[in-house]
Amino acid sequence: MAESITYQLEKIADISKAEVLHEKLESYLNDGVNIAIDASQVERIDTSVIQVLLSLFSSMEKQHLQAAIHAPSEPFLKAASMLGVSDFLRIKH
Repeated sequence: MAESITYQLEKIADISKAEVLHEKLESYLNDGVNIAIDASQVERIDTSVIQVLLSLFSSMEKQHLQAAIHAPSEPFLKAASMLGVSDFLRIKH
């Protein structure tokens, strides 16, 4: 069974944080670790970070690993819903 780790998204999850987020999550992916994304503190999120998460979920699925969004904040839920990606990210609004 793969190891699991929880990653806390920052309050402001925007394009200025997307590259670092991608690098960190990719390192977990390369280590074969299941990832739980804690989105409870997110106050603002933009499309670039959502794209990083979509890419992560797709890559994790291909490697038979698990990714999940935990405790998404209202702004996170609203952004995912507006972009039509709630189902892909397996979050309920």
